Amino acid sequence: MNDQPAIGSRVSRSGSVLLYGGHVLTMAPAPGSGDPTPVVLRQAEVLLDGGRIAAIGRALTVMPGTRLIDIQGQLVLPGLVQGHIHLGQTFFRGLAEGRVLLDWLRQRIWPLEAAHDDESAYWCTLLGAAECLLGGTTSIQDIGIGPGARGYLEALVDSGLRAVAGQCLMDTGDGLPSGLCCDTDTVLSETEQLGDEFDGANSGRLRYAINPRFILSGSDDLWHGVKELASRRDWPVHTHALEQKAETELVRSLKQGRDEIEYFADYGILDTDLRVAHGVWLEERHYQRLSSESFSVVHCPSSNLKLGSGVADVVALRKAGIPVGIGCDATACSNRLDGFEEMRLAALLQMERHGPTSFSGRDALTLATSEGAEAIGLHDQIGSLELGKRADVVVLASGQPELWAAPQADLHDVVAFSASRSQVSHVFVDGEHLVEDGRLTHLDLEMVCREAHRVCASLLNRSGVAL
Repeated sequence: MNDQPAIGSRVSRSGSVLLYGGHVLTMAPAPGSGDPTPVVLRQAEVLLDGGRIAAIGRALTVMPGTRLIDIQGQLVLPGLVQGHIHLGQTFFRGLAEGRVLLDWLRQRIWPLEAAHDDESAYWCTLLGAAECLLGGTTSIQDIGIGPGARGYLEALVDSGLRAVAGQCLMDTGDGLPSGLCCDTDTVLSETEQLGDEFDGANSGRLRYAINPRFILSGSDDLWHGVKELASRRDWPVHTHALEQKAETELVRSLKQGRDEIEYFADYGILDTDLRVAHGVWLEERHYQRLSSESFSVVHCPSSNLKLGSGVADVVALRKAGIPVGIGCDATACSNRLDGFEEMRLAALLQMERHGPTSFSGRDALTLATSEGAEAIGLHDQIGSLELGKRADVVVLASGQPELWAAPQADLHDVVAFSASRSQVSHVFVDGEHLVEDGRLTHLDLEMVCREAHRVCASLLNRSGVAL
């Protein structure tokens, strides 16, 4: 926000960079090989220039002035993609424990979100963005907030993250506070105005999305408006659906027996670029239709377990041709914004459901990189280390015991099952060095935490929630 303390300079760290000596997990097959297996290059080099991957190989020629970074034996991979997240809930970690979804929303999350203003939303979002970057997440799809949406979007711009994001839209619903229950036409107009202002901001890192929260907090008129706006502006639609069984049963009771997918079909939402968070209760009868639409699911395993929602059948969704991404959801439910934890948990849950041969470490890492990028519509730009793609790169320091592995081990398995945010040493977004040796280069983390404490206290007072 323009009236906030300066958070640091992002001017001097985006020149040409050569990472050398690392083991490179490209998450892309060799061009023209016909073999879909992603290429791994040991003791290789990656050249970042002009915000893009300029070269990958060995003994690369670089221009004078290129910054050389020795990462001998470390692991290089595409920046993690979190396809569903709520950075506007970062302040609410630990404040809504022990509740199922609808009680979680009505008793705690909605009253707390209603108390946001631009200042609290700014620092809350920036705090969550810092956690993401320090953990190797370079791209997010965030469903946003209502009050404070401008501050939230300004924080995303200042954070340096790549983001698909927008205002969260709600206009009705049992237990919805008045501060979140907006006039339908007004909220649609406001979100379009915010989209006009922020879509393409930060040199294209921020792309706008239309974010109706879910069917239970949106009137039929709102969903009509979402369809019209998405079609007219060619913006994607990001929403929650089929997260918990009780939620879907309530949707059926209110929408003439239709579940979320049937309702979306009737209101033309399936004709948009639709990204659904959770999808735990999708059924096989949905798959054929959804596989032919612009439709993706973002799996949030920690959140689904924490709220007792169930486990999405990722194996079946992918077999049906539906792209699947992964996300931490929010600190208010999963408590941690650790993409490595989510990919490991996603793999283990599918193995328990379908057997140990059903889901590999490479499958899990794919959800967090290349397929995760497809799920949020950015696969032509990010998700794999390929020539010409955006230089969103993470380096994992391998000098710690938990990443030690024999040379014969598949490095995809090593990352998926053994890596954690604690090993993240370098993070680049568009070639900009945002984390160096495990520390943020452009954000003053101490100041962010201090400002977060200050504004959070005021937010909690405004909310009226008895904690």
